[in-house]
Amino acid sequence: MAPEARSWVPYDEGHQWQAHAAYFETRGIQAWTEGDIPHRATNNHAFARQHAVLLLELIQSLQAEGRADPATRIQVLELGGGLGDFAVGLLLALRDELGEAGRALFNRVSYVFTDVSRLSLEQAAQRTALAEFIASGHVLPALMDARAPTVARTLEGEAVALAPWAVVANYLCCVLPTKVFRKQAESWLELHSQRLPPPTDASPSPETEGNEEAAPWRRVVGEHAWLPVNLRETFRGPLHPSLLEQVLAHDAEAELAYPYAFVELLDSLLERIPSGGAFLFSDFEDGSSEGYIAPGSRIPVLYGDSLNHPVCFPLFEPLARIRRDELLVSPGWHGSTRTALWRRGAPLSSALREAFATGFCRPQAGQDRLDFEVAAQKLSEAGEHRRALRFYDRCLALDPHALTLYEQAGATALALGDLETALRYLREGAARDRFQQRDFALRMSEVYCRKGELRQASELLERSLQAHEAPMTCIALGQVYLELGEHARAFQNGTRALELAPGLQEAEQLLSAVQGAWCEAELGLGALANRWWQDKLLALTQTTRKDSP
Repeated sequence: MAPEARSWVPYDEGHQWQAHAAYFETRGIQAWTEGDIPHRATNNHAFARQHAVLLLELIQSLQAEGRADPATRIQVLELGGGLGDFAVGLLLALRDELGEAGRALFNRVSYVFTDVSRLSLEQAAQRTALAEFIASGHVLPALMDARAPTVARTLEGEAVALAPWAVVANYLCCVLPTKVFRKQAESWLELHSQRLPPPTDASPSPETEGNEEAAPWRRVVGEHAWLPVNLRETFRGPLHPSLLEQVLAHDAEAELAYPYAFVELLDSLLERIPSGGAFLFSDFEDGSSEGYIAPGSRIPVLYGDSLNHPVCFPLFEPLARIRRDELLVSPGWHGSTRTALWRRGAPLSSALREAFATGFCRPQAGQDRLDFEVAAQKLSEAGEHRRALRFYDRCLALDPHALTLYEQAGATALALGDLETALRYLREGAARDRFQQRDFALRMSEVYCRKGELRQASELLERSLQAHEAPMTCIALGQVYLELGEHARAFQNGTRALELAPGLQEAEQLLSAVQGAWCEAELGLGALANRWWQDKLLALTQTTRKDSP
């Protein structure tokens, strides 16, 4: 069948993008917390602190230029906030790490934390660290669709007045609707797909089956076609055609993922930023640089059901020239995150340039933190636990608020057999975990079991169950009581584990072990064990019924 006979729609209107939108609406913050989407590149404290330093320098420049005074309330707008870890890190850095100037700015900041998904926003707002800043009035959660960036509303439906001095968007450009074009000499082709997903038993059509060039795109979008288009008919207004033609002016042939929705967002929000304000955005790159468009296909990376397109940062240079704004972009290092600083209607001062260069162009603390963590994990998996701990120490120096790092370092020290070091990491993590986001009591109980200090382990496990009643914690506590010879308590915890998770094999194994040990302890004989256990179980059941309200 010829492509013209099919029902084609532009790629950004196809079934893949419908699934993409539904994914973020329904998955909530589990998209990040359960590992669907990597997020540590921009959700680590070192990266957030770099932004806090730059924000402080921006506000000081605005005051020196007479654009803002020291009493001006500073609205910061974050788009696509997700988990809220970045917002928390930036505010903590201002409050606790940047001296009197940082604390003064912290007290002036009104941080509008937005997301398109109500579910994500509600869940993020309930996370204790962000909830504390919401309660203090420093953070206002709001619903905002980046495709309609002039409107933001609170969860209660009230309109939020937007006049931000600074806008932040991390890993947003890559997930907004994107068109894919191919330039061939003077012609332009646009990727088209089908609006509805193909039947699950559909097979590729004969004309595309053997086409190796089409295979990567077919794996993402199924049946597709590259159809000729007129850029000035595809878009309203001259902005998009002008950007595409300028950025590919020196390329006879190229493929480009064009983030038109983000370009429109950027252009629209810059009009709401007061003169001298800034738009900061970070994303993963496609390998292009000014004057050079990286070759190859622009296949998106799939995380869950979300489409993530590497960003062509040279696209933004002509837009900055058209708008007469100033733009700095950090270099890309082997596929690392790149950051852009866009200042509206005012030159970038030398102090701002230096702050950006220090934070984002020279070796980055945020990137180092990620690299050190990956190195530590790889070394630990390879059994080189001492070297792994050295890298965890370097991570923690850059990101002391990352509770998971204390857990990982503690587990590595435990694997090494260094019980005191394991306890040191876990105690430090527990001391920082003011809101009990992680179960450090459970982790420490394992160390005390290894030390043979079972009573201390039981106390920690009891504390863990008070915070969160989990079946595996019940089993761990039951096993400790079994070792202590407290069979009734071991039985109670095994039974409770089965109530929480019926059929759980580990709970059944625990109860079987309790049966044998209790029989042996009371009778000293194995032959009468089964009859004795039935009588004991009946007595325990009757006691439980009498004690029930």
